[in-house]
Amino acid sequence: MRLFTKTFASGPETIETDPVRVWVDVCGVVNERHLLIQGWAFHPGHAAVDFELNLIESKEESRKSSKTELPFSLLRTTRMDVSKHFANEGEENRWGFSLLADWVHDRLPDHEQLTLEIKAGEDRYIVELKPFTTLNGEELFGHCTTWRSEEKVRLKRALQRHMGNKLFEIPGLRKLSEEQLRQSVNWHWENLLAVPGKGLFMSGWLLDGQQGLSSLVIRTTDGTYSENLLENSARYPRPDVLDAFPGRADASYRPGLYAWIEMPHLIERAQLEMVFITREGAVCELPVQQKIVGQDVGLASQQVLVNFEVGGSDYQGNMQQHIGPALAALWQHRRESLGEMEVEQLQFGPAVHKPWRSVIVPLYGRYDFLLHQLAQFTNDSDFSETELIYVLDDPRLYNEFIPFCHDTSMLFPVSFRVLYAGRNLGYAGANNLGARFATADKLVLLNSDVIPSESGWLSRIEEKAQSLTDIGVVAPKLVFDDGTIQHVGIDFAKNPRFGDVWLNEHPGKGNPEWLVEQPPVAESPAVTGACMFIDKALYESVRGLDETYVLGDFEDTDLCLKLRKAGYRHYVLGDEKLYHLERQSQDLFDNRDWKFKITLYNAWQHTERWGSLIEELVR
Repeated sequence: MRLFTKTFASGPETIETDPVRVWVDVCGVVNERHLLIQGWAFHPGHAAVDFELNLIESKEESRKSSKTELPFSLLRTTRMDVSKHFANEGEENRWGFSLLADWVHDRLPDHEQLTLEIKAGEDRYIVELKPFTTLNGEELFGHCTTWRSEEKVRLKRALQRHMGNKLFEIPGLRKLSEEQLRQSVNWHWENLLAVPGKGLFMSGWLLDGQQGLSSLVIRTTDGTYSENLLENSARYPRPDVLDAFPGRADASYRPGLYAWIEMPHLIERAQLEMVFITREGAVCELPVQQKIVGQDVGLASQQVLVNFEVGGSDYQGNMQQHIGPALAALWQHRRESLGEMEVEQLQFGPAVHKPWRSVIVPLYGRYDFLLHQLAQFTNDSDFSETELIYVLDDPRLYNEFIPFCHDTSMLFPVSFRVLYAGRNLGYAGANNLGARFATADKLVLLNSDVIPSESGWLSRIEEKAQSLTDIGVVAPKLVFDDGTIQHVGIDFAKNPRFGDVWLNEHPGKGNPEWLVEQPPVAESPAVTGACMFIDKALYESVRGLDETYVLGDFEDTDLCLKLRKAGYRHYVLGDEKLYHLERQSQDLFDNRDWKFKITLYNAWQHTERWGSLIEELVR
């Protein structure tokens, strides 16, 4: 091979016997839009030489030439053959170079119009380039045999930065069959949950103990690619996989993998391919079968959450990148796919004409609490001017519930109305539906398991609220049936096991009522939705309860914080008491099932939205 340099000084051009040696192996064009120049540059005194690529163009009108510097990506690589030839085999020597530049012109480049200058100290060297040829996939990596493994990956990353996912479509890339790839890499996908128009949630395991892969992407038939899942996925331990493949990876290797893959152009029944790219530049393309998520997203939510490790060092990042976006997409898809709802209304007893207030009670899971509430409301004169609305939020109960309402209305002379939308709306959706059909100017949101301690509670709370200023929401004290505190307002606190996520905290919860001093009126950052009083106009001004929370968590404090941001204040009346039959033994932090993980997701969403305001409130 011919080794040469040209040195330019202030005088005439001269040929020097300088120690720099340069050789160009490849001058190629990739996909007609990218230039790749590869070779090596040796200078024992300047290992970190600099490069400059210029385009020389002649201007006919002036008979002069213009020089335009072309931006490029530079990768310095190992060339052990060069090091050996020049007896300079230091560990840090990187004599090889790959220079990648975008080419915006329609014509192929003329190598005589391009100049590559190498700078070593104060000297500048002009390198003679070869004619440019079109490169196929094999030729891209043809001069990489002496490179380190990570250097090959860096070249592919540089190519992908310039070419995007067109990199995977370069003709001539070496193809591997599934059988060939499984000789060094193994995998199994347990879930491929597709949310049309939003993305794909993938979970399973990938065993690549020798790190032979550089990329793993999902490709659709229309040429849309995912991000590299090796770099954009959550990994977790799978001892069962390591046991099944002894010796394929060390004990610290984490085969478990899940990822939310944002693909807004994903269509139903789209054909998908899993594209594996090895560090050597070979490609294996395999079809994969997606599962379309329908309206019932409960099971899909469990599948998303099953491998989500709560409280680990990387759980917040996984929530931010994978779990949160996947759950949000699932439940948004459900809301969108349900379409317009038809609401059935049934009136039991004579309707109250021009009611003073509307009490809204969602029913889910069980309906017998209606009987207990009506028994308490019967002798309460406030209900003669109260519109009582029960929202059945559980289609499974409909056939039994309606006859039950007929029978109960014969026992107790309390008028009530039933709303049924034919579907599960969730806690927020059920209350919002009730508010939509409410005819009074004042609303009371009430849980079905809340029972008054004495009659007249509605009018007394409303009367006491009249003296308060900037009223947002007013709530009474709630106690369990054993006389211990359930609610005297809501504060916010962080649990060290869950990092920076704000959780709702009930001060005094579980303590005997007599032990907790509670003034007749106390301001609170937020109050519970189990029993809250609010003007309908104010409720509607902030669009009611937010329906993006999953399965009923944090909607009440979200409402309170929306109102707080608008300048309203929330109050707890310590001398008004109702009983709340909520389970007392549930420990949120010890229960790590998928429902707890849903709660943590809601807390994360709540914190993302209101973290700054909460910081101000707890100071």
